[in-house]
Amino acid sequence: MGNTRNSVLEIEATLGAIERVMNKAEVETLASVNSAYANCTSECGPLMQYIGAGYYVKRAPLVIKRVLERGLAMANEEETRQKYDAAKTNKAPKVSFNVDSA
Repeated sequence: MGNTRNSVLEIEATLGAIERVMNKAEVETLASVNSAYANCTSECGPLMQYIGAGYYVKRAPLVIKRVLERGLAMANEEETRQKYDAAKTNKAPKVSFNVDSA
């Protein structure tokens, strides 16, 4: 059960890092179409971002995020199933009494 918990924690940490990387900010920009200029806002975000412990990551695609979310759900289900199985096998043993009629 410890390995499942570790994998859950690793997936959650990776998802947290992806969330930080995928955060976008709106900045004021100057756009030009032909010879006309207009002020507008555009979304931008870092191409590379420091996530700690010496790691830098690129902006992760949503596909990877979804794969990790599915992995997290599966790991949580496995952990719940293992707890249920452990509780089921730790039931008190059945004791049968032989009553002899005299």
